[in-house]
Amino acid sequence: MQTPLQTRIFEQLRLHLIDNFNPGDRINEAEMAERLGVSRTPIRRVLMKLQSEGALTFEPRRGFVVRDPAVFSGDQEDSTDAFLDERVMRDMAIGDLRGVISERAMMQRYSVPNGVLVSTLRRLTRDRLVEPSPGRGWIFADVSPRALDESYRFRQILEPASLLSDGYKVSVEVLQRLDADHVYAIENIEDMGRRRLFDLDARFHREIAEGAQTAELLNAVERQNNMRRVAEYIGFIRLERIRQSMCEHRDIISALIDGNRQLAASLMHIHLQISRDETFAHMDEDLRALRYGGK
Repeated sequence: MQTPLQTRIFEQLRLHLIDNFNPGDRINEAEMAERLGVSRTPIRRVLMKLQSEGALTFEPRRGFVVRDPAVFSGDQEDSTDAFLDERVMRDMAIGDLRGVISERAMMQRYSVPNGVLVSTLRRLTRDRLVEPSPGRGWIFADVSPRALDESYRFRQILEPASLLSDGYKVSVEVLQRLDADHVYAIENIEDMGRRRLFDLDARFHREIAEGAQTAELLNAVERQNNMRRVAEYIGFIRLERIRQSMCEHRDIISALIDGNRQLAASLMHIHLQISRDETFAHMDEDLRALRYGGK
C-alpha cells in the first residue's frame, strides 16, 4: 500500500510526465526529486511502480526511460476512480456528506461498483478525510465553514512562524523551480484543471514548510492541505482569485530567494488573511455555483 506521500508524488510525477516526456526520454531521478521537493527514495519507489505498470523501462547506465506515455493517463477504471474522487469531494464541500454514511447508501448515490467506491474511500482515508465508523459505515471529515475558519486561523499562526524558525532553509534551486511552475500556471490557468492547480497550491505550502526541517510542523501543514483539498474545492471555481493567489505565492518566493524571511513571513500572513476573507466573502455564491453546475 502506498503512503500518502507516495500517492501525492505519484500524481504530481504522472502529470509532469504526461506534459513533458515522450517515448525514449530518460528520467533523471535527482531532477525529479528537486522539482517535487522530496528525497530520491520516494521518487524511485514511484518510478518502480510505473515500471511495473509498463509506463517505464529500466536500462543499464541510463536508468528509467519512458516506454508508453499513454499508461500515465491510467485505464478506464482509474479514470472512473478519479471522477468519483471529484464527486465525493464536491459533495463534502457542499455539505451533502456528513456524519456516518453506509457503503450501500454511497453505492446507490453514485451508482458505482463496490470496488470503485472502496478505492476512493481508501484514498480519502490516506488523506485523513474519511475514516471507518465502529459500525459498517464511514465518517467524513468536518469541512464546515466553522472548521474552515479554524483551519485558516491555525495556518496564520503556524506557517509564518515556520519561516522564522531557527535553521530554516530552502535551496534557491527549489524556489526558482517552484516560481517557474507558478509562472506557467498563471499564464495557462484557463487550460489547467482544478486538480493540477490545487496540487501546485498545496505543493507551495508544503515546500515552504519543509524549510523548517521539523517533521511535526510538516505533518500539521499536510493535515491542513488534506482538509483544504475539500474545503477549498469551493473557492477553486474562481480563477481570478487563483491567479491572484499564485502571484502572492511568487512574492513570498521572491522574498525567500532574497534571504528576507521576515518579509516572507509577513507576506504569508497577509496571503492567508486575503484567502480567508475571499473564501468567506464569496462562500454562498461559490456554493451555489458548485451545487448547480459551476466548474
